[in-house]
Parts: sequence; C-alpha cells; structure tokens
Amino acid sequence: MEFKLAQENDTIQVSIIGAVDNENADELKLQFTELLEKDFTEAVFDLTYVPFITSSGIGKLLIFYKNIVAKGKKMRIKGINDNLLELFKSIKLDQLFPIEQ
Repeated sequence: MEFKLAQENDTIQVSIIGAVDNENADELKLQFTELLEKDFTEAVFDLTYVPFITSSGIGKLLIFYKNIVAKGKKMRIKGINDNLLELFKSIKLDQLFPIEQ
C-alpha cells in the first residue's frame, strides 16, 4: 500500500494505492495521525487504485473521520470502484461523508 499527499489551498488530496488489508492497517493509522497534524479544511481520499479494503482498514478510516469532524473539518471519497462503493453503502458510510465514483 502506498499513501500520497498533495495539498492545494485548504484541501488535501490523499491517494491510497494498493489493497488496504489487516497487515497495513497499522501503517494507515500512522499516516492518518500525521495527516491530522496538517492544516486543511477538507480531506479528499482517492481510492481509484484500491482493489479492496478490510474491516480493519474501514475502522481506521472511521476513526480518522471522527477525529477530523471533531476539528470542524470535512472528508469525502472519490474514485471508488463498484465493489467498494457497494460495501461502503451497505454499512452506510455514504451517510457520513460524500462518496463519488
């Protein structure tokens, strides 16, 4: 799994490349902790190159979401494949933050 950041004005673009499985969920947590230290108003996650994500990875994403909302920031997801979109909708993540294909 690869984690790339690009900031433009108040928006930070986060590209995750590769599967988010149980083995790299801890690395994801570290990346999210570092991301929380940055100055932004919205985090946009590009999941174009994420073939699948485990429940552990989703858990880390939800913790990150909870932390940024507490700071008055926003989050959205773009570039999600059909399988992940179906999964995210089935657990109602689309009701927490915008998800775009």
